[in-house]
Amino acid sequence: MAKELLIRGMVCDRCISVIKQGLEDIGLPINRISLGRVLFNQSLSEQDKTSVSAFLSDSGFEIVTDRQQKIINHVKKSVDDFFNQNSQYDTRVKFSGLLAETLHMNYDTISQIFSETEGLSLQQYIIAKRLEKVKELLVYTDFTLTEIAYVTGFSSINHLSRQFKEQTGLTPSYFKSIRGEKREAIKKLHHTKP
Repeated sequence: MAKELLIRGMVCDRCISVIKQGLEDIGLPINRISLGRVLFNQSLSEQDKTSVSAFLSDSGFEIVTDRQQKIINHVKKSVDDFFNQNSQYDTRVKFSGLLAETLHMNYDTISQIFSETEGLSLQQYIIAKRLEKVKELLVYTDFTLTEIAYVTGFSSINHLSRQFKEQTGLTPSYFKSIRGEKREAIKKLHHTKP
């Protein structure tokens, strides 16, 4: 009798909408839904679980049942939550310590499971998520590179720029300029329509 289900394949807000609507159509009241996770108001019967599994399968998702995948989902959710909910990354906080504490596991074990399952190291995943936050700040704020480096936990602008260029092939300044040009072009397009 599960009250919470972990779901493989949820990667965006659209996935959340599809699953939420489908579960409501089945008649199952949802307490909370987020990427990779649904918490129900009540425990699910085996019949409910079968209905949910069939719906998810038809929609391109599946219930996570193995322990390693549950660890991976928890790690990804923790990383996403950390970068989405913290307006400022505290460089004194070691992410490895946070994960080890929340999962009650040795960080090396967590990292090994993640690498074997995902095909990239946990450190690479964390850097990628951190750089997504950098891109978001470059496009949607007027922060300077110094402020962005500080907010996202990079030790300096040089460190940020080096990581950014390795991952994207562009400098942060150039990325910001081309994104700004595209936004301006879109704004002009909307203002010139009859």
